[in-house]
Amino acid sequence: MSTSELKYFGQDILIAYLKERKSKSYRGFLNLHYDDMITSSSSFSDWKNMDNYWAFKFLREAESLGLDLKKKVKSERSEKWVKIYWEGIFKEHKKVNVILQILALLTMSIGISSPVFNTFSPASTSEVHNLRKRKTIDYNENQMTRKNIRRQFIQSADDKVIQSIQSKADQSTLYANDEEFIYNNENENEQEIDNLTNFDLIYHSLDPAKMWTLKSSGRIVEKVIYKYAQNLPYESCLHSFIINDVDKEAESLFQKEEWEEIFSFNLQKVPKIDKSLTDLMKKYSITDLSSFQKIIFEPFLPANTLYSNKEHFDLNYIHLAYSIIHTLWENEDFTLDLSRLEEWYQYNIWSPLIDSAFHNSKINLVWGEGIKCTASNDRKNNKSCDGIFRLKGDRLEIGGIEAGRKWEGKNGRKYLQDCLKLSKMLRDMLVQLVKECNGDEQIIRKLQTVGMLHNANQFQLLTMDIPNGYICRIK
Repeated sequence: MSTSELKYFGQDILIAYLKERKSKSYRGFLNLHYDDMITSSSSFSDWKNMDNYWAFKFLREAESLGLDLKKKVKSERSEKWVKIYWEGIFKEHKKVNVILQILALLTMSIGISSPVFNTFSPASTSEVHNLRKRKTIDYNENQMTRKNIRRQFIQSADDKVIQSIQSKADQSTLYANDEEFIYNNENENEQEIDNLTNFDLIYHSLDPAKMWTLKSSGRIVEKVIYKYAQNLPYESCLHSFIINDVDKEAESLFQKEEWEEIFSFNLQKVPKIDKSLTDLMKKYSITDLSSFQKIIFEPFLPANTLYSNKEHFDLNYIHLAYSIIHTLWENEDFTLDLSRLEEWYQYNIWSPLIDSAFHNSKINLVWGEGIKCTASNDRKNNKSCDGIFRLKGDRLEIGGIEAGRKWEGKNGRKYLQDCLKLSKMLRDMLVQLVKECNGDEQIIRKLQTVGMLHNANQFQLLTMDIPNGYICRIK
């Protein structure tokens, strides 16, 4: 791989390891390249950040080579060696920095110009440290001894300083050109890693006095979540302090009484549906097409009743929804198979059904793949979605939609990604609404945002609120 083809420091050694090593493991790669990890550590603030970055790169390159190492890496990263390894890396890096600082002070105190600071340039970086021009690595186990793997810095103090400075310069050049770098918000996968590393900062910025203490046990919900989620090697809704009533992972953290309290406390009242509406839906809910053809063209209003949009809009909407689907049912070739694209479902089924429901409200629904959520953009989360619910006039966002072309089950990758994405977006909207009501506690606890997930012919409705503390609850 040529210098111009490299996208980040260490890409060449990582690819070489995955291609040539018979027994592949994340731990094995890190041990083989201990000194390279020391070199790259200057760009990271803590060991978790660095571990997340290299684990992501390891899995990304493995996937590009057709290797599925996710379960193995997840298992490896749950072990104690991870923390010990990275803390050792940072310790070694600090030693080099101490030498650098001492030399800088010495050169300044005696009033001379140090060749260490004046002779190197980005162009000479790769010549001295040879980061970008590594030869193909031979991973023959007989040749790769532990002594060679964990080679120590045995150069003079000046050599160490030169290597440290030029390593940083080389990394700066590489990372500046690395479109996949961790802090690039255009890449949602790597933004996920950034979110993981910010979890500690978010938690420690919360006011303990305002956290949710459960009456059933005295435990604090935020603390329970933090203790568990801080060690997760992947991003979860828990990292945003979001709890979903169908999340078995979150449920396992609490006792039965605690879980029931979380999802019964301060519930918002659900408006009652008028009997005339349920009766009409029952009337239309038949499976025989010939019978449905007779019913759908019958008047849906009582005899001698003039239509009033204020009084009869909901009845009209139900009739319209079934009429739209009726046009599809009448097509003898109509099927909901995998050949249908996501846009087909969106524009032929979900848009007609969902849009029409809001025609007499103060809510606008804006469709379109890649629509930016303003609330998420304001929070630098850079979230886009398939649909946004906005209030007319002030354009406040109160809900969102994520869509998919096929249903892969509740454990399907697309579904899980959309759940996480939509949940975080709904939370961003709630945060914005909290600002709009000037932090009024009584109003905050009544706020709700709404999300819709639809994959092919599957539909799921989500509601999110803030029942207590800093917890966002999804039902």
